[in-house]
This record gives sequence, C-alpha cells and structure tokens, in this order.
Amino acid sequence: MKYDVIIAGGGPAGATAAMECARAGLRVIIIEKEHLPRFKPCGGGVTAAAANLLWCPIPEKIVEARCSSFHSFYGAKSIRIDSKKEFMYVVSRDKFDYWLVRAAVHMGAVLREGEKITSFDIEPGGVTVRTGTAAYTGKLLIGADGVNSIIVKTIRGPFRRNELAFCFCTECVDKRYNHGMIEIHYGPLPMSYSWVFPKRECMSAGTGGWCADVAGLKAAFNNFLEKKGFEKQDVRGYALPLGGIRRTTVGDRVMLVGDAAGFADPITGEGIRYAIASGRLAAKTAASLILAGSDLKIQNLLIYEKSCHTEFGADLKAAMSIARLFQRLPDFLFGLYFSSQEPFQKSLEIIQGRLGYQKYHRWFLHHIPFMLFRKAHPTGLKTKD
Repeated sequence: MKYDVIIAGGGPAGATAAMECARAGLRVIIIEKEHLPRFKPCGGGVTAAAANLLWCPIPEKIVEARCSSFHSFYGAKSIRIDSKKEFMYVVSRDKFDYWLVRAAVHMGAVLREGEKITSFDIEPGGVTVRTGTAAYTGKLLIGADGVNSIIVKTIRGPFRRNELAFCFCTECVDKRYNHGMIEIHYGPLPMSYSWVFPKRECMSAGTGGWCADVAGLKAAFNNFLEKKGFEKQDVRGYALPLGGIRRTTVGDRVMLVGDAAGFADPITGEGIRYAIASGRLAAKTAASLILAGSDLKIQNLLIYEKSCHTEFGADLKAAMSIARLFQRLPDFLFGLYFSSQEPFQKSLEIIQGRLGYQKYHRWFLHHIPFMLFRKAHPTGLKTKD
C-alpha cells in the first residue's frame, strides 16, 4: 500500500501530525522504533499553553498533578507565585504519548511499532522508508524522530553541540512537597536550572542547561539531589534542541517537526507545546498540497516553514535573545528579576499562553529602569517631614 504520508516517530509531534493528516482524509502511517507505551526521560510538565493546543482536555488518569503555584530560587533570593488558574499539568510521558498515538490510530492512522528506520530514499515519484523488517512507500515523509533524527540528514547536518541543551532527571519518593506547586532553582551554571515537579506517588527532579558543560551539569544535578535530600534512582540523561535559531526544516518531499526541527524553548526547555503546534502545521500543509494534487518539492513545502515562523518561530527567536542576555549577565539580571513578583507574573502568562516572548522581551527591556529603582529602594522612597 502506498501512503500519502509516512511519519517517523510516535512522540507528540508525530502523533499530532498523524491525527490531523488522518482527520483530513490522508492515508498516514506512523513508524515508531519502540514498543508503546515506552518510557521517556522528561520532567513531565505540560504547560497550559501546550494543553490548549490539544483537541480535548488531558484525561484525568494521565494527569499526575495540576500545578497552580511555583517557588523560584536564585542563590539566597526566592519568590513564590500562586495563580488562580492551573498553569501546568505533570504527566508520565509513557501514558501521555501513548494517549496521543491511540487518538491518531482512532482517527485512521496506521501504527507500526518496534520498527527502527534504517534507510530511506527520496525520489521524484515518492519516498521509500525501510526498517529492519519492511519497506513503506509514500508521497511525503515527516521527520518526528527527535533530536537524533535520521531524517534531518536529508535536509541539513545534525545539531551542533552549541545548538543543544542537556538534562539529567530522576524520580524520587518524597512526601514533603505540595502537589500543586513546582520548584525552580536557577543556576549554578549559566543558562541552567533544576526543578522539582510533583507526581502522585513521587517527585520528578532534574537539572538542565545549555550543553557547554555536560560534566558540570551532572555535578550540579548530583549536588541538587544531595541538597534536597533526594536519593538517586534510575538517573536518565537526554539532549534537546535550543529553539530560536533559524534552521531549514523542509526538503523535497520531507518536513521536520518537533525536536527534529529544533523547536523548543531555549529558556525553559519546553518542547511539547511546539511539537503539537508544528505537527498540526505540517499536517495542514501536507493535506492542502496532497489533496490538491500539488507538487511536493521544497518550493511548495516552504509554506510550512513560514507558518511555523509566524505562529511561534519569531517568539522562540525573542526567547533566545532574552536567554543570551541572561547568559552574559546572570547575577545582574536575576537580581532585577527577583526584585518583585511582576517579572514572574509575566512569565506565568507565557506558560499559560496569554503572552508571547516578543511582547515580553519589549516589556522586560522597557522595565529594566523600574526594576533597578525597586532594587535600589526596596521599601520605596522616604520623604523628610
């Protein structure tokens, strides 16, 4: 059988693309190297902004915790923010990803699991994808196979080290933590932070940061666990792309989505939001071209790249600009950041999807003088009688 769309990878990006392609009436197949459900190293945070992109609420059986408070730390400084609305859902990625894939299958997508793609050919008449046990032909290939994507090699080279972040994470049994609150500890390395996310029976703890010093990140992670009194259990490490860097994401009969395309927040590391968004846009592009009988060369597929830039790419670029400022001047900018709750309230709006990084960038630069004043006069100006 010849498919309209072959999707490499069954994570959130691939599953979303498959579901939307099937919904549009396309013949679509997902080729996933693992047997599902499968363990996925990840903090497990799904922001409200990401959840709002889904076709329905996340089922209760998948949600480990609903978070409406966060406590942030930088050295001796700390600020706690309590929100009236939930801003993040903590999930187990094996259950969450499997739910998305099953939804795609329910819509009509075909799933082949436990098959690793070994090679593929892009030809004028279509694409051929080979696994260890079978070969599949189609009109279009969507690479949703993550940061170590095999599909990306047809479009550009692999990610360079300075284009990646790296995380270490584990799960710890600890009943001391509020199940509606997350903790974020910025530092000690530039552009790094550690987290504690609540789950039903345990806590998700981890440390992530830009890839300049992976050994330093591992040491920071171990120190963080020791400081919190957590015992290390089955520590996992994983890489993720730094978003906000303009990259080629299409080629003849090929599109990249999610981590494979480099779509992730360079400040927080959030990837699920952009996986869902890019998966939807890729499916929309595929359906519009295939159903119209249009050519699938790069010139026509560039509409996908432009759509991604318009919907979230420009925002990720602004996020990268902010991140580089904090990378150069961490003590100065975090000192301003922790001078009041207002910067954190704005960050909360980003997580909830009510504010974009472009507007936040302008707000932050405009308010630096006010934050400097608050830092210099924490109790306000005093006047003489």
